[in-house]
Amino acid sequence: MKKIIYTLAILVGLSACDENFMEPKYANELGLEEAVSDPQVVQGFLLKAYDALPKGQDNYGGFLDCATQNAVINLPNNQLNKTISEEWQALGSPIDNWSSRYAAIQSINRFIEYGLRGDVTFWKGNEQTNKELTERLEGEAYFLRAYFYFDLLKRFAGVDGSGELMGVPLITKQLDAASVPELPRATFREVLEQIIDDLDYAVNFLPENYSGSSEITGQNQLGRASSVACLALKSRVLLYAGSELYGLSDAQDMNVESARAAGEAFGLIGTTLPDVYLDAGGSTGYDNYFNNGDSDELIMRRLGNNENAIEGANFPPSYFGNGRTNPTQNLVDAFPTADGYPIDHPSSTYDQDFPYANRDPRFYMTVLYDGAFFKGQTVQTYVGGKDYSGGVGGAANTENSTRTGYYLRKWLSTFVDKNPANNTNAYHYFSLFRKGEVFLNFSEAANEAFGPNADPYGVGMTAVDAIREVRRRAGIAQPDVYLDMVSADQDDLRELIRNERRIELCFEGHYFYDLRRWNEDLNDEVKSVKIEKNQFGVATYSIESLFTPTYKDYMYFGPMPYFEAIKTPSITQNTGW
Repeated sequence: MKKIIYTLAILVGLSACDENFMEPKYANELGLEEAVSDPQVVQGFLLKAYDALPKGQDNYGGFLDCATQNAVINLPNNQLNKTISEEWQALGSPIDNWSSRYAAIQSINRFIEYGLRGDVTFWKGNEQTNKELTERLEGEAYFLRAYFYFDLLKRFAGVDGSGELMGVPLITKQLDAASVPELPRATFREVLEQIIDDLDYAVNFLPENYSGSSEITGQNQLGRASSVACLALKSRVLLYAGSELYGLSDAQDMNVESARAAGEAFGLIGTTLPDVYLDAGGSTGYDNYFNNGDSDELIMRRLGNNENAIEGANFPPSYFGNGRTNPTQNLVDAFPTADGYPIDHPSSTYDQDFPYANRDPRFYMTVLYDGAFFKGQTVQTYVGGKDYSGGVGGAANTENSTRTGYYLRKWLSTFVDKNPANNTNAYHYFSLFRKGEVFLNFSEAANEAFGPNADPYGVGMTAVDAIREVRRRAGIAQPDVYLDMVSADQDDLRELIRNERRIELCFEGHYFYDLRRWNEDLNDEVKSVKIEKNQFGVATYSIESLFTPTYKDYMYFGPMPYFEAIKTPSITQNTGW
């Protein structure tokens, strides 16, 4: 029996796929019909699409949050720093992934055309197993096409000179090179409808999860698309579509359907979030899900493409890192106190003389602040400290030290040691979809469509219930008195939900787009902290202005890629670019 099965190492692996396998050279080696009758070649089309999925959250020369008020990068000429200013241009935009996404879509369309026409046997010797495998691959193909089209839509949608909300060129079959220059942009709605159609089709062929020893749906297939991933993506897509930025006449219907998709996901994943932030000893940290490929939080994940590059880039200088990502005072202030109150609320226990005490546990898992204990040392970002430029020890300088008074903690593994004398690595698993996001999607969509306290689909979950569970899992003290205070008012709950998305999903690629789809002010002042200590070690905290962004109104939408617009005359540019 010849088994054509691709395991985790190939699927999510380490980008070590043979280029000739992924792109067969038909003219030099095999005729087209001979090549596409080989199941390995045909599955290669799908694996190439999988290989295009992001292998980390810092794929923009840094984290996309560094083009928002959440963080900055300590290299002034970094493209993300330029994006937040008047230097953001269509030429060299850091959010441009046009070519790689259309290459992936072309591979998927090849798979659909050649792999699903009925004459390719993916599993020889067992007709039923071959049927199950073929159906799963079919579901994966349509899911992946939906994923990549949404990735394009959120980056490149916009209003062009016609005044209409446009999407991107819609390609659902193989095209020859001569056809490409003739492709116009489809409308936003046309692309949206194609994405939803693909997801509604895919969900019928995919397993709920990958577990056990089955060759088709067993644990060795982890990393592939699932029915839960379909529902998670559908809830995300429709949540975006129902947002203020796009101005759709049926935006409310989009929120209704986003909540419905998340509600269907609850039927598969349950209505309780796993306590992944607690280790066996009861201490808090993110290691339990981003260094654990089997974490119950992960709906679909990718194995990072470099075992410790993220630590080398972001460890503070005294930890042999380059301190690249610097959370801002803005983000720090977004974390409530441990009892869930915003720090500026009259009932808050926040103490400006001890600003890092008694905060939301997620703060300690996200930000390295002055006095934080990390890997057996205390972080020192006060003037003269070892992690302050020119401070004690000499490791910190203007190129590797913080611009804001803070360093990144999230995503950094405590298992990694960058000391050349003790260099150790760790695997990193980055979530494409995780359960916490599904709860946040549901909470936002349900609040917009039905208000705070409706259980629209009888799943035992309201908008308030969903955000309560996110905060409970995070470690907010229970009962959650502040949530109870705002739970009857749609506007107050909306503000809380948006802040919860900001802090729960920070450095996961969402906030840049959330700000835009909510039509929030993109130009709020970005703030840092300067900490000075007297001879007795008593600290004084001075909040300072780092800069004010200079986004223009048209920058709520990103630019179409400059060279694509040049070589494809039918592609119109978004207004302002």
